[in-house]
Amino acid sequence: MIKSLMISLILTLIIEVTVSILLGIRKKYDIKVIICANICTNLVVAYVANCILLLNNQMIYIIAVAVLEMIAVIIEFLIYRKYLKFNEKSPLVISVINNIVSFSLGLIITKFI
Repeated sequence: MIKSLMISLILTLIIEVTVSILLGIRKKYDIKVIICANICTNLVVAYVANCILLLNNQMIYIIAVAVLEMIAVIIEFLIYRKYLKFNEKSPLVISVINNIVSFSLGLIITKFI
């Protein structure tokens, strides 16, 4: 499970930092905020999702992942609102776009691994 968590974290960081840069976030401080927020949320989401997957109930897993992802968006939004100095886009927009892109690409990548 640790390997899975690390792969998930690394891919999430690569994707969300790239998307953030594409959204115009360039300052080191703001990139560090995004990295720290994602370390906090991704590890918890991935760990809980993996534990739920062990129950072998696909419906519970899908619902849990959806709820966990929504919670991650809210937590990242709150972190971004408090700490990001970048103010050209709403912290909520940044959080939603980053998470939609990383979740979608994660689903695609998972199909090929």
